[in-house]
Amino acid sequence: MKLLTRSPAASLMSAVVLTLAGCGGGSTSIPPVVTPVNITLVGTAATGAALSNATVNITDSSGTTPCQETAITTTALGSYTCTLQSGKTAPFFVVVTDPTGNTPPMVSVATQTPTAGTALTVNVTPLTTAIVAQLATDGDPLSVVSSQSVDAAALAQITTNVLAQLADVLTSIGAPTDYNPFTTSITAASAAGAGNTADLILDVVKVVTDPATGELALTTIDNPTPIALATATTSGATVAAPDNGVSSLSQAVSIAAKAFNACFAVPTSSRVLGTAAYPQSAGGLDVQDVAAACQDMVADSANAAGINYLHNGYSAGQQFYGLLTSNTMTGAQFSAPEIMAFYPADGSAAAGSPAAYDRAILNIRYLDANGNPGNVITVASNLPGTSSTERPTSWWLTGNQQAVDTSVRLNIRRVEQLNPAFVSTTNSTRFSTYQAGMQFNVNAKGPGSVNADGTLNFARVTGPGLPAGGLVYKTSSQTSQASMDLFNKTGSLSEGAQCGNGTTFNCPNLWFTRTAGTSGTAASTLTANPTSFLWAQPSDAVDTSLIVKGARYQIELFYGANTTTPGHSVTKVLLSDLVPTTLGVNLPWNTLGTKSLAAFDPNGSLAGVQTSSLEMDWVQNIAAQQIATVQPVINATNGSFGTAKTVPRGATSVVLNNPDHIIPAFATDSASRTILFGYRMTDGSNKTSVYMYN
Repeated sequence: MKLLTRSPAASLMSAVVLTLAGCGGGSTSIPPVVTPVNITLVGTAATGAALSNATVNITDSSGTTPCQETAITTTALGSYTCTLQSGKTAPFFVVVTDPTGNTPPMVSVATQTPTAGTALTVNVTPLTTAIVAQLATDGDPLSVVSSQSVDAAALAQITTNVLAQLADVLTSIGAPTDYNPFTTSITAASAAGAGNTADLILDVVKVVTDPATGELALTTIDNPTPIALATATTSGATVAAPDNGVSSLSQAVSIAAKAFNACFAVPTSSRVLGTAAYPQSAGGLDVQDVAAACQDMVADSANAAGINYLHNGYSAGQQFYGLLTSNTMTGAQFSAPEIMAFYPADGSAAAGSPAAYDRAILNIRYLDANGNPGNVITVASNLPGTSSTERPTSWWLTGNQQAVDTSVRLNIRRVEQLNPAFVSTTNSTRFSTYQAGMQFNVNAKGPGSVNADGTLNFARVTGPGLPAGGLVYKTSSQTSQASMDLFNKTGSLSEGAQCGNGTTFNCPNLWFTRTAGTSGTAASTLTANPTSFLWAQPSDAVDTSLIVKGARYQIELFYGANTTTPGHSVTKVLLSDLVPTTLGVNLPWNTLGTKSLAAFDPNGSLAGVQTSSLEMDWVQNIAAQQIATVQPVINATNGSFGTAKTVPRGATSVVLNNPDHIIPAFATDSASRTILFGYRMTDGSNKTSVYMYN
């Protein structure tokens, strides 16, 4: 099957001073005409891939902009230029805001003023942001910007110490000996071409928050163990050099971006040439033939060492079906994929198995035709001998080569109680709070859900930080629900109850901690967990210090009556760090709109049972991610959530209008009206907000 495959910065100009000689004789001379000499700040905003169309705010020690330009945004390659006003001097503070909200604002600082006729490079990256953050007592780089001052000597010392930490990494990828994260020019990877070594550093080195300490740390894409970031007074440990295979990824992600942009430049009617519909257990809707511009985007048996793309049981045409058939994706812009993790080939692995090749987890980000963000996370493999003149890389999108639809991700949730009588912890267990946890999704109706033993019945999850016996999930008793429900925390396949009580459903989450509220000191104060099965209890021995980015979890899948031998066993990797519950207050959140607020008014016209056409709306916070799903509690007695309603990209309202979205009337029981809003996350995590009126 030939699914998706078929065989083969504006330059800176120096100002010129022109002197016009007198003419026509006589003693009268014409004074020289002098072209103003521009002094500029230039740089690149990048996270590994170029950060395009991002707002750039530059201020000086007075807190005002020193630039002649009234507004500055980055180009498609992430570059920007600020032409300084006459007499403006350093320090200059640069803040770049990601228009998609995928990354927090990034910060950089220039402590010297460029000389006339020259340009000073001031890059803005996660690494510059982290170095500047080390100057702030509260660890917030924006605090340095707000202070309108900077300790230049301390900044220089931190930079020197951090570069010493990265010495082995820099040597391994051939970085220039005078590399400086602030001032070395970056050519960011994009659809136009591969990045330079200064950009490759951003692919390889990641800035994280060490979950154990809450402090900034460095990792590499092939080693997620955090190394504490150096300060002005501490040198910090050395970061180990990455695997040799990492360096070839820069060209590969550029080729991937170019291929996706070319494919989605084609109108939908010409892009998709053939489709098919399969049962849900076989992957569902499938694109089977595409335009020439969309071919050779992924691996198949004809072009990539006999390997066909497969990800969580879905072929490429199934996984990308929604994007390929969407009219709003025509003209979508894809950036160079983010390299989230790298795994070197295992020399002991069987030939042809996924582990026999270098692999990387890629985050393919895009903006659709309307400017709304989205992403696809998948796996690329380095398949020796498969490069060609037309496609000069042996890296291919292969998917994770797993046959069953499973996933793991970390949760951060904001819960808002809208009944004033219940907002305090002294009045109810259902108060406003932030809570953090973990979600395992096992699709009991999707690909790989049937084998010779029968249908998928149990899943057992083991790994770092979980109860010793593991978590067991069971196929839901609700026929419309695909995801499995938590059954027990002991590892037993015989003793347990769906969601702990046998009556609740749709419970894939295990919650770790919660705060005492969502404002003031309550937002940073932990309170006791409820005595609920879905919350970690002391007897569970959950250790959240082990639940970190890069942690691996084994999911054993049992079919039919077979409870001794798993029909499949897959490994899943955490792609993000756990957000401490007490830091939930620092995240950007959207707020309810007028129509949603009306639905939570117990004295309004919507107080009764809502069986159809209930519109929910929200106000989009420019710094927050978009809403992706809206999911109501449909059973007021047991508090079970119904089916999630998918929200189109860019929308700020959605109508709940089918039997799975019936919303109960206000009542006196403990779960009278609750609605969950799921955010469109692009980093492998799960962020939700819940509104309730009890």
